[in-house]
Amino acid sequence: MRTTPSPSRRPSQHPSLRPSRVSGRPLVAWSFTSVLLALVVLGLSHCGKPAGPSVVVIGLDGATWERIDPWIESGKLPNLAALRSRSAYGPLNSVLPCLSPPAWTSATTGVNPGRHGIFDFQKRLSMSPSIVPETARSRRTEPIWNFLKGEGPRVCVINVPMTDPVDEVDGVMVSGFPHLDQQNWVWPKERRTEIEAMGYLRDRMEMRLPEGEEQAVLDSLLQIQEKRFELAKKLYQEERWGLFWVVFTQTDRVQHLYWKFDDPENPAYDPELAARFGGSIEKLWVRCDELLGELLALIPEDTHILVLSDHGFGPIHREFRAGNYLRTEESGLSPEEADDVYSVDPSDAARLYVRRIQRDPGATRTSEQARELEAKLASSLRAVRDPATGRSPFDLVARQEKIFVGKEAEAGPNIDISPAYGYFVPLGDPEEGYQLPVFGDPRSSLSGWHRMNGIVMMAGPNVQPGPLPAGESYGLLDIVPTALYLMDHAIPEDLYGKVIATGIRPGYWQSHPPVRKGLVATEDRQLTPEELEKLHGVPYIGG
Repeated sequence: MRTTPSPSRRPSQHPSLRPSRVSGRPLVAWSFTSVLLALVVLGLSHCGKPAGPSVVVIGLDGATWERIDPWIESGKLPNLAALRSRSAYGPLNSVLPCLSPPAWTSATTGVNPGRHGIFDFQKRLSMSPSIVPETARSRRTEPIWNFLKGEGPRVCVINVPMTDPVDEVDGVMVSGFPHLDQQNWVWPKERRTEIEAMGYLRDRMEMRLPEGEEQAVLDSLLQIQEKRFELAKKLYQEERWGLFWVVFTQTDRVQHLYWKFDDPENPAYDPELAARFGGSIEKLWVRCDELLGELLALIPEDTHILVLSDHGFGPIHREFRAGNYLRTEESGLSPEEADDVYSVDPSDAARLYVRRIQRDPGATRTSEQARELEAKLASSLRAVRDPATGRSPFDLVARQEKIFVGKEAEAGPNIDISPAYGYFVPLGDPEEGYQLPVFGDPRSSLSGWHRMNGIVMMAGPNVQPGPLPAGESYGLLDIVPTALYLMDHAIPEDLYGKVIATGIRPGYWQSHPPVRKGLVATEDRQLTPEELEKLHGVPYIGG
């Protein structure tokens, strides 16, 4: 059962709202006046203030300083440049697996996938061959807007991935992809008709760039971005939200699909197509910056702003076919062992599972035997070298027990692979009997892929502008504690992250130390120091 933390410091009660000892008619007059005042304070007139300081969180999916910095320096992103000039800013480490569903869920809950239970876009049902999509119902811990419910702050949440179906928040919520529920994607429900009438467009899960449709797909991405900013601006102006959280996802899609038009090293680079579609990523980002400037212009100076990405981005030049490798002599695995390793998504096999009894149908390995194969598999993968380059195709090969902590850890992949710069990891060609070479040119239409190197910016009255110290590492688990701190709200004791303290003005930090109080959920035990160290020990992978 959840115990919601109470705010650490609430505004003093207004004298006119205190109980009156006056009797008779003066009490009736006082009551009428106080009710009107209360309506204003509660924000029902859309011009009141929330229970505490306001925070706006803006997600720019897939943003990385490696792409943004040159555009800022050349003056192409003036609004992001202006915001950064008054922000504490730096890199933000993603989580493993480095995918939008676990990453955004970690950013909104403050816990790692081993606790919130979302590791991928889809999962295989226990003791079943069926693969089903993940949804918000898969989430095993509360996001920030749910444990603020009933505490005073009104919230508005727009397009955060893995929030469909919506939560019944104190405010407004428009869910993010994947959209499997065609009815319950807006809260309150009666606002769906209004939002649809605006022409709001939800993301589709299609990640393809068919030949001849390059312009149509780009136009669609730009149109979805326009409509999302339109809705964000409209809803933001409705009232003074305690927490306003919006994510713009087209920055991610355009980098997945259009990277090759700017990248002569990509095997699929075509000079003729590059002449037509080169600069598409920049075009979308420039328009994003213009629209962002319009949204930022609406935000009062006394509001704190957090800008973040769930991960960074880099190119795809080569692919390592995991399933094909497992069936080579070099892997050191027997045919039976190779058959006991599988991926939920053959198109992206950077997450590998080892079949075991009581989880996988027909499995013969005990948990201990599965762990032994997991260790053997990890050792084998770490020894892989690309014969064309002589280097490892991986930045990191991590075992389950090293990266996940929580009740859901056993449901996660046994092996999580972080591809090295320029590499991608599909399963291979299982439908053809794994006949392709282990390494080769990418066969997917994707030409850009995730990196751990996200971004964070924090602006507002209590922020110390400037680069965050190079020696300090911050990650997605730190976003919820930081947002709660900026809202003047207590931070639950069972959140794993920390406040981005070096971005706070020293004087304010000293006079307003963070308060840890309450629990998001009751765990059956406290984490050990070793487990806590594990959560913060995932290395930052730049580039």
